[in-house]
Amino acid sequence: MLFRMLLSAFKVRFFKAKNVAILFALILLCSGSALAADRVVVTDVLCDNEIERVFSFSDDPGEIAEKSGFSLEEKDKLLTDYFDSSGKGSLLIIAKEHDVLIYDGGKLTNIVTVAGTIGDALEKAGVKLGDDDKISLDPSVGIGENMAVYIERAFPVTVKCDGKKIRVNTTENTVSAILEKAGIQLGTDDLVSPKAESNVKGKAVITVKRVEYKTVKKTVAVNYETVVEYDDSLYEEQVYVKTPGVKGEQTVYYQKQYIDGTLKKTVEEKTELTKAPVTKVVVRGSMPSLYGGGVANRVISQISPPYRIDLDENNRPVKYRKKLVGKATAYCGGGTTSVGYSAQPGIIAVDPKKIPYGSQMFVISADGNYIYGYCIAGDTGGFARQNSAIADLYMDSYAQCMQFGRRNVEIYILE
Repeated sequence: MLFRMLLSAFKVRFFKAKNVAILFALILLCSGSALAADRVVVTDVLCDNEIERVFSFSDDPGEIAEKSGFSLEEKDKLLTDYFDSSGKGSLLIIAKEHDVLIYDGGKLTNIVTVAGTIGDALEKAGVKLGDDDKISLDPSVGIGENMAVYIERAFPVTVKCDGKKIRVNTTENTVSAILEKAGIQLGTDDLVSPKAESNVKGKAVITVKRVEYKTVKKTVAVNYETVVEYDDSLYEEQVYVKTPGVKGEQTVYYQKQYIDGTLKKTVEEKTELTKAPVTKVVVRGSMPSLYGGGVANRVISQISPPYRIDLDENNRPVKYRKKLVGKATAYCGGGTTSVGYSAQPGIIAVDPKKIPYGSQMFVISADGNYIYGYCIAGDTGGFARQNSAIADLYMDSYAQCMQFGRRNVEIYILE
């Protein structure tokens, strides 16, 4: 291939036919006759960009070169790299001495005069090439006029990647090209320092950090809301749950970023509601309480006081005229009291000598477990004559009476 290129690139001129031997060889070739003992060798001789075609019975390169129209001086060099004694595609090169400029690392470092090849010029200049150095011309190229050789010296680069340190000798100066030479493929999200498009020089260090993203999901409880509804048929301290609250569920998706296998960042991507929460509904009374201690829902008496009764932290009236302490019993059965009241919780039997009929009172058990509340003295009984109790409290049922039994009470005579 090189032979054909040289033939097409340079001017061909044929040796004059005065050489009888060559003329005779031509005649033999044209007539188709052949000599058993001899054969003609056809060789192209290249010298200083010109080619001479030589026909010879000899296959000695030196003799063939002498038959060409070029002079072969002592300092010249005859290159036989492409010479074929069979005469098929054969080429001899006469290398003349020429100046060769050698640029090493971008600077002109030497000028040598040499005949032969680029390799000869480098040897004469004492220039040695490393395995990874680059040269602008192949060392086997023959010397010609106005030739310059450019050498790029490889420099060491350390690549840190995947827990390893890789040393690369290269003439490439971009990070991406160096990584390619090191056999490192970058992922879409990998981090490179310096950046892939950056240029590096000298003993550079390139760091590659592998970046991986993973999506995980987590089920999280969703708190329910609480709504308060007001009922004007209940006292303000009366509260009950109409609808219990139920927590819902949602799936939260997180994106986790790992750099070289270590979790660096977690970002919430999206949330999906998988189970809706049930709102808690609380009913609270809006009717103002007649008992300041917030005990209206515990009061046994069914008679509402005509005014607000403020109670202390122990559920005792703050204001009262007189306090009596003693045993109390309970009764039921309905009917009409001795003074004409309909029997109901809130009308109690007393000793009228101690507590006059019509007296307004507040009654609570001494232990605080029973708050009978506001009541009126409106009945009496045998206990008063026997002096066995201070009061007999009317209850709604026999079971309530049995539960109350006989216990100490505090009776506050209200103003």
